[in-house]
Amino acid sequence: MEENSAIKETKVTKCLNCGAEFQGKFCPECGQKADTGRFTVKFIFKNFIQGILSNDGGVWFTLKNLFTRPGQMMLDIIHGKRKSYFSPFPMLFLALSLYVVIFTFTGSRDADFGDVFDEDAIEIAINHDSIELDDVQARKQVIKQKAKNVIVYSVRFLQRHYTACFIFTIPAYILAARLGFGRKNRRKYNWGEYCIPMVYSLILLVLYRCLMSIAFYFSPLVADKMDSYMFLVNIVVFTACFKKMMGYNLFVTAWRSFMTLVLYWILIVSIICLLAVCGVLMFYAIV
Repeated sequence: MEENSAIKETKVTKCLNCGAEFQGKFCPECGQKADTGRFTVKFIFKNFIQGILSNDGGVWFTLKNLFTRPGQMMLDIIHGKRKSYFSPFPMLFLALSLYVVIFTFTGSRDADFGDVFDEDAIEIAINHDSIELDDVQARKQVIKQKAKNVIVYSVRFLQRHYTACFIFTIPAYILAARLGFGRKNRRKYNWGEYCIPMVYSLILLVLYRCLMSIAFYFSPLVADKMDSYMFLVNIVVFTACFKKMMGYNLFVTAWRSFMTLVLYWILIVSIICLLAVCGVLMFYAIV
């Protein structure tokens, strides 16, 4: 067996990716394996399982560290020890894909956790469009209602399109974190470095949402109860991922995590209000 292994090591191989000739298991030019074969179902399945379970950039290894030593993991990645960890953005998309599959099959996609809007109230708001516009007072009422409609539908969009909102509001999360964790850390870490703990935090939050969807399948009341703790879960997750990186003690990190969430929602509400104002101005310009 050792003799066969030695023969394979000295065998000259032509890389199928870049065309370089080399000896050994990996191409020195591009890093591709020497034994790259045809795509088969077995090959795809084997690589998929290896990618999940591997201790060298695998999902399982990354998740294990994300739950057991998140702060140290953030520092490792920032300081260049990245080979063993699965990249944050591909892992976020993987977690969101898992969430979509789970809430589709559990039926929780039709549930609005913590929904505070009444469908009848929205229908009444829509019916205001039938008011005659000759009266100045009636016109003001319609414009006011248009603004309310934009706000209501924006919030409902945030509730019902959770995955899309997660992706598109990542810049708002990062901006809120840069403001919430202080000027000293803004000077120490750049925007990209803030991305790392924030995206991994969002992965944990998506996984919590997955648990909520599974709980909804068995008991909607349990899922609703879990949703009521969502704000607290956000603070715990942010505290765990940012604590070592920011260098604060537990209490200060938790407080700044709270401030980060408050700033995030201020940004989101400001965007929604801006949309409402734009909607009113467009309506006023048309009428």
